[in-house]
Amino acid sequence: MKNILVKTDDPENKKFYLKIAGNVKEIVKISPSTVSLSGVAGQTLSDVVTIEPVQADELKILDMKLRYNKQIKAELIAPGPGEKNWQVRISCYSDHSADIYDFITLTTDNPNKSHLRIRVYAVFEKAAPMDEKE
Repeated sequence: MKNILVKTDDPENKKFYLKIAGNVKEIVKISPSTVSLSGVAGQTLSDVVTIEPVQADELKILDMKLRYNKQIKAELIAPGPGEKNWQVRISCYSDHSADIYDFITLTTDNPNKSHLRIRVYAVFEKAAPMDEKE
């Protein structure tokens, strides 16, 4: 249930509340919806996101864009024959300690869910020095 305050210029009803309730139909499942990567500088960190259409048999992803950070790479993997799930393979590399953020926007052919967003966080910590043994 959501309550929405509506303000008007009606002198008798300056404000009133609308109450809205209903079920939201899930169109796609994105798993995980947020990618959190962590590791040591000098490593390549990676994860795979699965996009599963819930309502329709097919969902076409028409485009994929990363917004800010060139250190995050994403590869779109189309479903194979007889499959309906898409995948996005995400990887990130940094040779120094860094906190990196971006989001991936996927454009679909579904008018009810034309854009999907995946948040990506990557934390690279400074590599611990190796102990010298004599």
